[in-house]
Formats: sequence, C-alpha cells, structure tokens
Amino acid sequence: MGVENSQPGKAAIVNYELDLTEEEAERGTSRVLPRNGKRLQVTIPAGMKTGNTVKLTNALQVTDGQAGDILIQIRVKSGEEATATAAPAGVLVITDATFPVEVLGAELPVVVDFWAPWCGPCRAMSPMVEECAKLYAGRFKFCKINVDENPQMASQYQAMSIPMLLFFNNGRVVDKSVGAIPLAQLRMKMDELPV
Repeated sequence: MGVENSQPGKAAIVNYELDLTEEEAERGTSRVLPRNGKRLQVTIPAGMKTGNTVKLTNALQVTDGQAGDILIQIRVKSGEEATATAAPAGVLVITDATFPVEVLGAELPVVVDFWAPWCGPCRAMSPMVEECAKLYAGRFKFCKINVDENPQMASQYQAMSIPMLLFFNNGRVVDKSVGAIPLAQLRMKMDELPV
C-alpha cells in the first residue's frame, strides 16, 4: 500500500499511489485511506494530472502516532484504462446495496476482493483473482468491492488493510486473507475451502 522512507532524527514520509479517472482528476474527489486500523479522509483537489503529488502534512500523527507526512502520487487513467482495472474478467463488481444478494444469497461459495484503486498491492492481486475466476468458474463466484465507494460493507467486515479477500460459504465467512499473496497460495486457499 504505502512505501515508507525514514531516517533517524527525521520525520517519516510514506508514499502512496492513487489512480484517478479523468473525470475525478478534472473535478476533484475524496477518498478514504485506511492505514494502521485508521481511516483517513483525503480530499484530492480539482485539476490533477499524472505525476502531481498531494501532500498530507503530518498525517502520520493521526494514523501512526508519530510525526510524518503522507505523499500521494497521482496517476490519471483514461476511461478504458480505468475500466480495465476496475473489474477483471469473470469478477463481478458489487456495492453495499448488492452485497446481500450477490454474496450472502449466492448458491456458490463466494470470494470477495475488498480493494481500492489507489492501492498498489490491490492492483497486483487483480490478475491473480481473475486467473482464479477462470480456473474455478462454476465452482466459485468472484466479486470485487471498492472500499472507498462502499464504506458500509468495508466497515462491517473490518476491511482496514487491503487487499483483503473474504471467502464465503452459505452466507458465512469461512476464511480470510489480508495483503497481496502469490497465485499458488491463493489457489491453495481455494482448494482447502470447505464447500
């Protein structure tokens, strides 16, 4: 998620990357940045371009209890690029409103990917989730939920660190994985799930 740079005697700096759609970059947007079990509201001003940086002065005091800044590197994605990273093939994009039907009421076991577009490890997990969606088609249902846009489910399932995969069977959580994991480890989890 964040890359930390610190030197003894100096305030820490944590770097994040944030992908914005062209529309978000033009009009500005607001995002929630989960860090160390805290949720930091971030306002991205209008007129952002790829390469711009948003500095959150002394934000680490709030999230880490120490002096330091968070620097957010902006990347603006075209409409096609933004759509491509939003939902991989075979993975259903869900919301707070559709979660009960698509996940809790599903006939198949469900894997839910809690993610955010600014999260580098989330983007790294996306191809692995897509690969598993192909490999386990007909045996599992795969869903993806943006924690920034769907705070109700993110809060209910305590998605404070992302990427977070929750594995559901008959409407109940049967396993959980937090952080980016290799494809082999994800497949092992899938094969071991009680279905």
